[in-house]
Amino acid sequence: MAPNHFLRAAMPLRTMTPLSVTRPTLLQTLQITTITRQKTTSTQPKPTNTPDTLTLPPRLRAYASVLKTGTVVSVGRMDRTVRVCHRHNTYDRHIGKYYPKETSYLVSDPRNSLRDGDVIEFSSGAPKSKNVHHVVERIITPFGSAISERPAVMSRAERDAEREARWAEKYVRREGRVLGREVNLRAEALEMAVQRGEAVDEAAFEGLSTAQLIREYHGGQERVGKIKKLVRERMEME
Repeated sequence: MAPNHFLRAAMPLRTMTPLSVTRPTLLQTLQITTITRQKTTSTQPKPTNTPDTLTLPPRLRAYASVLKTGTVVSVGRMDRTVRVCHRHNTYDRHIGKYYPKETSYLVSDPRNSLRDGDVIEFSSGAPKSKNVHHVVERIITPFGSAISERPAVMSRAERDAEREARWAEKYVRREGRVLGREVNLRAEALEMAVQRGEAVDEAAFEGLSTAQLIREYHGGQERVGKIKKLVRERMEME
C-alpha cells in the first residue's frame, strides 16, 4: 500500500453517524486485535515440559516380529519347511495407488503339521537357515485333514525352550573341548557360588535344567542381544 493511501485509511471518517454504525478504522482494528491476542495468551496456561508430565510413546508390539497371513502352496519338497503365498497391497509411487501383490516365503514347520492349501498365520524373527526366516504360529483354516489328526503346531514357549536346550548342549560341548574333560555343571555352579560368597543350598540345584545351571554358574549374568534387549524394555514399560 502506498504511504498516502495508508495515511488516508488511518484518518477518521468525516461523518456524523453514530459510532455503532461507522466502520472501524485501521488503527482501531489493530488495537482490537492486539487486545484480543493479549487476552487469549493470558488465559491459556503454558505447557510445562517437566519429566512428570511427559508420557511414554505408544509401543507398536511387545514382540520383535511381524505376523502375516498366507496360504500354503508347496509341501513335501523340504523337510519341516513349506512355501507360503502371502497376498498384500503395495503402494506404487509412480502410479500413485495401491495394487495387489503376492510374495512367497519359506516358513519353518517344526513338526510337519501343515498341508497344501492351509491358511496359516506365520511370524518373522525366527531364522532357521539362510533362506528360512519365518515360522508358523497357528493354522487358521485347515485344508483336507482336520487339525486334530495332525501333529500339534509348536507354540512360542515350546520353541524358546527347545532353542534354549540346544544352546545349553552346545555350551557344554564347547566348554568340554576347551577344558579337555567332561563338565559337571552342578558341581561347577556350586563351586562358583561358594567363591562368590553366596549361601549355597544343594537342594535348590537339583531340579534345574542345563541352561539354568549355566546361568547359576555365571552368577545370573546372561548375554543379551539388541533385539532381546529391546523386547525386554518394551515388556517392562508395559
